[in-house]
Amino acid sequence: MSNHEDLVLLYTGTEINTNILKEILEDNKIGSLIRNDMKSGLSAGFGGGYPDSEANLYVSDRNFESAKVILDEFLKSLEDNES
Repeated sequence: MSNHEDLVLLYTGTEINTNILKEILEDNKIGSLIRNDMKSGLSAGFGGGYPDSEANLYVSDRNFESAKVILDEFLKSLEDNES
C-alpha cells in the first residue's frame, strides 16, 4: 500500500483471527494494516486494554470490495468450524 491511499476498516476481531485474515489477503495480493490499541499502549508504556482486546484490520479503499468477498468466505469458514 502506498502512503496516499485511503484506508477503510474491513474487520475487527481477535488478534489471532485478524492475523489469519491478513495472511489470506496477502496471499490474494491485497495489502492490509492491523491496528491493535492494546499492543500500542503497552509498547508506549501506557498500559492498555485487556488481554482479549480486539484488533482492527484495514485495507485500501480500492481493494475493499475484493477484500470483503474474502472476508465473507473467512467468516463462513469460522461459522462452519464452530458447528
